Amino acid sequence: MKEHLRPQGWQEPAVYSQGIKAGNLIFLAGQTSVDDEGKVVGVGNIRVQSKQVYERIKRLLEEAGAGFEDVVKLTTYLTDIKSNSVVREARMEYFKGHKAPSTVVEVKALAQPEFLIEVEVIALKDR
Repeated sequence: MKEHLRPQGWQEPAVYSQGIKAGNLIFLAGQTSVDDEGKVVGVGNIRVQSKQVYERIKRLLEEAGAGFEDVVKLTTYLTDIKSNSVVREARMEYFKGHKAPSTVVEVKALAQPEFLIEVEVIALKDR
């Protein structure tokens, strides 16, 4: 059985789901720095955008009954790899010592020109 994840008040994307819980697996779409209405947060500021991305991930994981300790894989896309140290600092605030496997990739652009970061997550919530 699959359950689509969308925290209350979040704008619903037209062509995809923010996340799906399939059994004890949780797959989150790439999260960007938007607020509940879909407006970009922290234009030009990787620190603010990173925190917003991790806040969105937190809310989606909570919606699935999980937390950061349940994350088994992260993929982070950055428009400037030099900002990775700032992103890492933000990540550490949320993961609290949990060292999930991760990949960081520099990309030419993301879905909107204002986006500096996007993060995909896979989590496993043991029953």
